[in-house]
Amino acid sequence: MEITEEKIKKIIGLRLYFEAPSDWTTREYIEIIDEYLMERLPVMINNSLEPYGLEASIMEDIDECSLGISPCSKDTIVAEIYPAGSSKPLFRVIFYRKIGENTYEFTIKRVLKA
Repeated sequence: MEITEEKIKKIIGLRLYFEAPSDWTTREYIEIIDEYLMERLPVMINNSLEPYGLEASIMEDIDECSLGISPCSKDTIVAEIYPAGSSKPLFRVIFYRKIGENTYEFTIKRVLKA
């Protein structure tokens, strides 16, 4: 089976949206959601990719803009997808992550061939 950008989107399809009245409890809850998601994101992605012989790495300190993509957003996180045991990426997954006063949004923005 050929792995395409659309297939990667479906395999690691992750969408999280939270909105509530703006107060300190909402802001605290958003912090908890974000901390937990960022801690578990590599495990979640790799568990989804493992049956396809793929693995992923979250690229620390790299966002869509540093990849030279235009237009770009600093509110992004980049993951690279590799064949298991390889160091040459097949795809880059760009996640959109926006933390607001009373909202939290996390979703796949785009998948690119590396």
